[in-house]
Amino acid sequence: MNWTCHAPWALPAAGGVLIAGVLLSVVTSLVVPVAVAVVAAVALLHFRRISVTVDESELRTAFALPLLRVAIPLAEIERLEYVPDLRPVRYGGWGYRGSLRLLKKAAVVLRRGPGVIFALTGDRRYIVTVDDADALAAVVQERIRA
Repeated sequence: MNWTCHAPWALPAAGGVLIAGVLLSVVTSLVVPVAVAVVAAVALLHFRRISVTVDESELRTAFALPLLRVAIPLAEIERLEYVPDLRPVRYGGWGYRGSLRLLKKAAVVLRRGPGVIFALTGDRRYIVTVDDADALAAVVQERIRA
């Protein structure tokens, strides 16, 4: 099964960063601002869309650009909570925040709205916003009970 979330802010933000980099390069006569702007724009475009899939053994989050993926075995999900109004500010802002390995918590929050908080083994936590998050929560809950 597949769930998605689109970030309406990602494309305009990437364009704004590119324009700012070009303008700064023109003013300073340096190439570095353009190079930094291109890298930042690519990073922003990475978060314009996510796709969360669930199969018999894993919950996977894929991003618009295949630079990063998150895969969590269903056996590592201890419990979960559907949140009807997840607010980005409470989880570090928009985009991908944290690290499951280093910080024991990660959030993929592209917009305010429905999301799911997964409590994982090893006192870790994974948070994701998707359209139809209640259905995602129901499917994962059903699979981890089986």
